[in-house]
Amino acid sequence: MTEAEALERLHQSVKKAGGQKAWAQKHGVSPQFVCDVLHGRRGLTETICQAIGLIRETVYRENIRGSV
Repeated sequence: MTEAEALERLHQSVKKAGGQKAWAQKHGVSPQFVCDVLHGRRGLTETICQAIGLIRETVYRENIRGSV
């Protein structure tokens, strides 16, 4: 899943909860933090990922162009 898809999932979850304030209170984060994540000012955190049913992983892939 891409970050954009994860953000869309967050957006839908916020909408279903009745807004950022309601969603934030339910999941123990500040409404401003949720707003910042939705507007790209902050990244997705483990807490938010868990709340929307995701696990954040870092993936490293081989550079097919070789060493830099």
